[in-house]
Amino acid sequence: MTIVEAQNGPGWRYYKAYVAEKLEGPWQALAASKDDAFASLRNVTQPRHWTDSISHGELIRAGIDERMEIDPHSLRFVFQGVLDRERQGLPYGQIPWKLGLLEAD
Repeated sequence: MTIVEAQNGPGWRYYKAYVAEKLEGPWQALAASKDDAFASLRNVTQPRHWTDSISHGELIRAGIDERMEIDPHSLRFVFQGVLDRERQGLPYGQIPWKLGLLEAD
């Protein structure tokens, strides 16, 4: 599985996902469009609205070795987010990013 950050979808950043049996491919879209994203404001529930984007994320691995395996039955994704009003007019290095954790239902 690979995830790719995209822009200009629901929210201003979101993630697409692709899967393959081996690194050489062939790669197939798992959730690879604005309307059917891996992680976006359309398919993520926020108990309290704290972000308008899902950015710079990473899947949490099942182990702690170089294989970088994930558990498909327990996907967790850590990412950074921010409200649009909190980032307005700020240079990128001063945006007050916060960390979030996505877990599949």
